[in-house]
Amino acid sequence: MFFRVAVSQKKVFLMEDKSLAEFQEENPAFPWAPPATVGMIGGSGEMGRLFSRLFEDLGYTVIVSDPRRGELSNEELVQRSRIVVFAVPLHDTVNIIRSLAPLVREDQLLMDFTSLKVPPLKEMLTTRASVVGLHPMFGGRVPSFEGQTLVACPVRIEREWWQALRAMFESRGLRVKETSPEDHDRLMSIIQVLFHMTTMLTGRVLRELGVSISETMEYTSPSYRLEISLLGRIFAQNSALYSAITQMNPHTGEIIDQLKRGLDLYREWFEEGRLDAFMEDFEKSAEHLGDFCSEAYRESSEILNFSVNLAKKRREEESTDSPE
Repeated sequence: MFFRVAVSQKKVFLMEDKSLAEFQEENPAFPWAPPATVGMIGGSGEMGRLFSRLFEDLGYTVIVSDPRRGELSNEELVQRSRIVVFAVPLHDTVNIIRSLAPLVREDQLLMDFTSLKVPPLKEMLTTRASVVGLHPMFGGRVPSFEGQTLVACPVRIEREWWQALRAMFESRGLRVKETSPEDHDRLMSIIQVLFHMTTMLTGRVLRELGVSISETMEYTSPSYRLEISLLGRIFAQNSALYSAITQMNPHTGEIIDQLKRGLDLYREWFEEGRLDAFMEDFEKSAEHLGDFCSEAYRESSEILNFSVNLAKKRREEESTDSPE
């Protein structure tokens, strides 16, 4: 099934599902309507498989190139596709785009799924194709697109064509947030780098101190259980991805400097027995965060209650399964 998109200068209207013929009739200038071929470079990875299903659901013909499959080369894929999507590891993206740029045609659309936007978009803009950078703010294992955020940088594309593509994504439940590549990378230094780096540092401290996580769980509070679960979630994933996000963001140095400055102050206050300094610093941060603190407290309390009940259920199941 296909949907139609009515584009005006001010709004995009999603309408009921329509046939492919009706979609093409109402959008004659849209150059990448279904069933155009979408070429997914790196399509065997989690994100590649996830978005391949999305495009197929929208009515596109999807072809995949991936070293793990070897059925189709990247070069062949570019030649056969109207839309080319780069779903490859962040640290490989720029080199892969650069190697394929000479094959790209003016009538094509290039997109990528990387966690940084300035470097890959700069490389794609060396071609004559239309270019949109995408960053899914979720992993490739999500059960549904409903409510998930997709950051978009439509850097070179006719506005009405982008609105049609955006409407397609939104029709599957995605929340699309437009921004510039520069603003994207700056915000990702907070949303990703700061929190990934502090998580990696926490893991390092636990490792260096030889801490037994199972032992700490015997003394756990609900908030610790939640925090340690989120830490474990990060370390259960791809080390190359998180390392590349940290290493390649141009704002990482500033984040490291701020972390180091804070740790140096905390060391100084600790050695001087400055309880008042810790309290004052805490209160300044709480003031900066403002109303978010009380909102976050209410929301996290609900999550903690769920976590406690989940842990209780797990213990009961383990007790039932254990031999007497």
